[in-house]
Amino acid sequence: MSPQAGTIAPDPAPPRNGSDTIPELGSFDHYARLVRRSLGVPVGLVSIVEDYRQVFPGALGLPDPWQEERETPLTHSFCKYVVAEEKPLIIEDAREEPRLADNLAIPVLGVIAYAGWPITNSLGQVVGSLCAIDGEPRAWTVVDLENLSDLAAACSAEIAQRELVLASASLVSELERSNEHLETLGAQVSHDLQNPIGALSGTLELLEDEVAAETPDVDTVRMLLARSHRCVSRMSVLVRDVLRYAVVGGELTIREVDVADLVTSVLDDVPALAGVQVGVGELPSVNADALQLRLLLQNLLANVAKHAGGGPVEVQAHVDAGGDGESWVLEIVDHGRGIPPEARDRVFAAHERLDHSVPGSGLGLATCRRVVAAHHGTIGLDETPGGGTTVRVRLPRRAGLTAS
Repeated sequence: MSPQAGTIAPDPAPPRNGSDTIPELGSFDHYARLVRRSLGVPVGLVSIVEDYRQVFPGALGLPDPWQEERETPLTHSFCKYVVAEEKPLIIEDAREEPRLADNLAIPVLGVIAYAGWPITNSLGQVVGSLCAIDGEPRAWTVVDLENLSDLAAACSAEIAQRELVLASASLVSELERSNEHLETLGAQVSHDLQNPIGALSGTLELLEDEVAAETPDVDTVRMLLARSHRCVSRMSVLVRDVLRYAVVGGELTIREVDVADLVTSVLDDVPALAGVQVGVGELPSVNADALQLRLLLQNLLANVAKHAGGGPVEVQAHVDAGGDGESWVLEIVDHGRGIPPEARDRVFAAHERLDHSVPGSGLGLATCRRVVAAHHGTIGLDETPGGGTTVRVRLPRRAGLTAS
């Protein structure tokens, strides 16, 4: 049922923001034209009401400069009442309405008679008004209001359709990004499984040799079997947790993690480090995702094993007070041939390899940078005094860290 002409509620609260609903300006002029033609008024508007202004994607008949600018502040708006009250507003003579008498739409826009019908978005929320405006007092007929109601329904349907098209395009784009992420993640999982697979293969060869001996040593067999089980278990956990990481969109589980324990377990999974002297200093517990931190250490140590030239490696940590607060600085130091300064940032790019004679996929350091960034930390390379490379990872010490 249409409201009575001239009735209006008290001044409304600020209307909901319609920014996401505003179509391209001018794209709804056909509704303004239909309003003028079917109701015989000089001005037809499609108005979207925001917190501090109203915008006209459809507008015909407004005086200059408003027709060209296609927006006014809410001090010039009757449509804000339609949105706030979520119902039509029908006014025969605005000058006789106490609450509208001071509205600047009357002297500036020449609004005397006004009929505004709610228009909605794809969620059914009232975001604006389809309105007919006359510069003279007017008694709106039943046919006038029926025509306005029908046109408002059509206008709302088109707004909803456009929003759904945009949402569909956004969803397709998001799915494409997700597929790219999953492809990269699949390559990463394959890369990260190589170390425990290598360790398992070597252990099984030793086990095969031991079993083939005339008098197998039972303790050695048990030790090799236990090592094999650990490798399989780590691979299973890695696959499960990385896939879960992909499904939840990169959300990390932050808890206190003992870095020394992680380094010890990682050394078991990097066969290339078997002949390398690795010195492990006093290492802290940090707030991090255990799986991701393990991937970080595994990739860094595997990279050192390939490029350190067989020299000693040190894993150490210290507290750095500076910047936004205290950070743990984890350093992995080798004394190999080093990395040229101009290449120290480039090596963190996916599939980037400086030495193609060394086996690898170029994903190790890219994975490291992603893990560190997720923990709001930094990673970089410096030259080791006397030659070699120092990898320096900074992680915030603050408790309750949440990853991005």
